[in-house]
Amino acid sequence: MNKINLIIADDNEDSVEILDYFIEQLPEFEVIGTCKDGEQLVQEVMAKSPDLLLVDINMPTVNGVDAIKKCLRIKPNLKFIFITGYDQFAVKAFELSALDYIVKPIEKTRLYMALERAKNSIGNEKNQLKRLPVKFNGSTYYIPIDQIIFIEKSGKKCLIYTQSRVYETYENISDIYMYLNPSVFSQTHRSYIVNLQKVSHITPKNETYLVYFLEIEEYAHISKLKIQDVQKQLHQLMTN
Repeated sequence: MNKINLIIADDNEDSVEILDYFIEQLPEFEVIGTCKDGEQLVQEVMAKSPDLLLVDINMPTVNGVDAIKKCLRIKPNLKFIFITGYDQFAVKAFELSALDYIVKPIEKTRLYMALERAKNSIGNEKNQLKRLPVKFNGSTYYIPIDQIIFIEKSGKKCLIYTQSRVYETYENISDIYMYLNPSVFSQTHRSYIVNLQKVSHITPKNETYLVYFLEIEEYAHISKLKIQDVQKQLHQLMTN
């Protein structure tokens, strides 16, 4: 199983440091961001599409419960664990289908139990999701995810390239990306999502980069801002 990417949201720096230290010892998890309030958390979820959130409830600007409600509108299958100094919010937490609810002070064994539950839940869900559902002209197409080579935003449509055909949909490219495994699929450009397992080679072209594939002649783009991240992801795929 690929690493589980998670974000910690807590306005207490000591709590963040403790969580980060404990999680660092688990090779199957990776902290990809930290936030000090609920508003930042929503922005991070939109930008990074994590698998899991560890969220304090009593945070400034937007509290943890309200932030999770907003995050679930962005990514309905997002998994989350509440970590808080108060136990009176437990009912609300589980009404939102939290995986767990941990009361501070944070104990290593208790945290690891919650993370093990999260790992099992996320692993089961990713194994079940083998096809991407997209709608076009009244029909729903179920595209095998491992056959997707890249996705291109073209005008109001998204074009989903496979070796056998190109699917069209009016769904938003960022919404489609939420369904995909971010360790395999990378949003290389605001208009492109690339299956890194299908990449043949990358060539610089003026102010951008072109990415070519093993199975089709069409190519996608990588922005200058994203090229280092893409190269790092490719290296991780090759070494895993």
